[in-house]
Amino acid sequence: MSQVKIVTDSNTYFPNPDLIAQLGIEVIPLTVHVGQKTYGERVNATDEDFLRRLAQDAKLASVGAPSPGQMRGLFNRLSQTTSEIVCVHVSGALNDVAEVAREAAKDFIGRQRIVVIDTATTSVGVGLIVEAAGRAAAEGAPITEVVRIVRGMIPHMYALLFSDSLEFLEAWGRLGAAQTLLGTMLGLKPLSTMEDGDLLPVEKVRHYPRAVDKLYDFIIEFSHIEQMFLLQHGFEIEAAQLLERLEVVYLRREFPVIGYPPSLAVHIGPKALGVIVYEGER
Repeated sequence: MSQVKIVTDSNTYFPNPDLIAQLGIEVIPLTVHVGQKTYGERVNATDEDFLRRLAQDAKLASVGAPSPGQMRGLFNRLSQTTSEIVCVHVSGALNDVAEVAREAAKDFIGRQRIVVIDTATTSVGVGLIVEAAGRAAAEGAPITEVVRIVRGMIPHMYALLFSDSLEFLEAWGRLGAAQTLLGTMLGLKPLSTMEDGDLLPVEKVRHYPRAVDKLYDFIIEFSHIEQMFLLQHGFEIEAAQLLERLEVVYLRREFPVIGYPPSLAVHIGPKALGVIVYEGER
């Protein structure tokens, strides 16, 4: 029996990037559009250019899914070495890549067994799930066991993200224009959480210290945290303040601070601070 192959997308953040090659994980780039330029996410160094342009106008840049042809090409190439594939992707509410994978997989019915899973999360949340799937596959686990591991982890991922502007939620259709205008006039900034895969605003605050308070309160509610990461771009001071407070509660634990890709920036903006928690299956 051939080894199960794991496929994911470029929204995924791997705490240890070396595992991509070590575990033979396939990462298909999402499609970034900036003005007249189109490129694969994280394929080159233009992601910073994307963030700069996004700061100028929330509607100036976008991130799409790979084409069905790209996905079929990947499945066809993998068919040379395996008959079983598990695709583990960013939430379908943030990008259509999982739906594209499902459509492309229909062309391989009878030749390959392809299971496509929407993780209902983003960034390192997807990365932790993909890593677990990749390790299981590398150890020879059958596809049913790999799928069980993935589906078992999904309900235990949580996220809370603070954005410096309301306009990105408006551009994405999660806030109305009137709400955004009024909130901007009042100096309000949104905190959003992942619910059933959708990034939804749950509260608005005026000041950065209050956002740090909210993130801190969110984190310490967990009775157990197996892994946790802070996401930030443009909030270095606030991230450091949050970590200082967490050190008092979580002795001898380190929580990494990471960036985030264009495929998340289009939803939360180029300046944001957030947390993704994997509480583990307890």
